[in-house]
Amino acid sequence: SLEKYQDSKVLLVGAGGIGFSVASAIVMKGIGALIVLDDDFVELKNLTRQPFPRKDQGKNKAICLARIVAKQGLFKTTIEAFPLRFQEALERGIDFTDCSAAICAVDNNPTRAAAAGFCLRNNIPLITGAVSRDANLMYCSVQEPGKACFGCILPNSLNDDSYPCNLPGIIDIIQLVSGFTVYALDTVLMQRHREWNIKTISLDGSVPDSSVFVQKKTACALCAKE
Repeated sequence: SLEKYQDSKVLLVGAGGIGFSVASAIVMKGIGALIVLDDDFVELKNLTRQPFPRKDQGKNKAICLARIVAKQGLFKTTIEAFPLRFQEALERGIDFTDCSAAICAVDNNPTRAAAAGFCLRNNIPLITGAVSRDANLMYCSVQEPGKACFGCILPNSLNDDSYPCNLPGIIDIIQLVSGFTVYALDTVLMQRHREWNIKTISLDGSVPDSSVFVQKKTACALCAKE
C-alpha cells in the first residue's frame, strides 16, 4: 500500500543502470525515504542506458540520480545521496541501521558480500540484482532475516574479489532485472506473494529460466560467521 511505502526507508547501493531504474520506480511508487550510495562518475558511455543528461558527465552518479528522481514522484520522498562506496560509507560511520530494506545494484561481488553481511547483522532484508558480463543473463536474489543469505544462495560469489569494469550496459536486460528488483522489494515491504529467493533469466533461452527458494545452509561462509 502507499501508506506502507511512505513509512519505509530504502538503502540503494549503486546508482548505475539498475540502480537508476530501481530508484525511479520506487520514488514514483511513493517510497518515504531513499539513501543512494555510489562513488562513480557519469561518463558518455553510460548515457545509452542511464538517463543522465549530457551536462552531468564528470559528476557523481549518486548525487545526479538523487537530483533527477526527486522530480519524478507524486508523493513526499526524502532522498539522501553520498558519493561513496558502501564499504567506505560504513568506515565513515554513516548509520543505515534504520532502513526497512536494502537494494544492492552494483557490478562487483565484494560489495554485494559486504552489503549482505551488514544486512545480516542488522536484520535488514536485502535484494540484489545483477547481469552477466555478456548481458544475456540476470539474477535477482532476496536475503531475508532468518532465511538463506546471499552466500547461501550464491556461494561462488563469495570467492570473487574482483572489481570488473566495462561490463555491458544493454538496456533490455537492465530493465528486466530492475523490474524484478522492484517487485522483490514489494514482497519484503508489503508481503506481496513470492515463491523464490533467486530468480534467473536468460534473454536468448540458452539457459533455462528458474525460480528457486534456496534453504539456509549451515556451512555457509557468510552467515555462519555473522
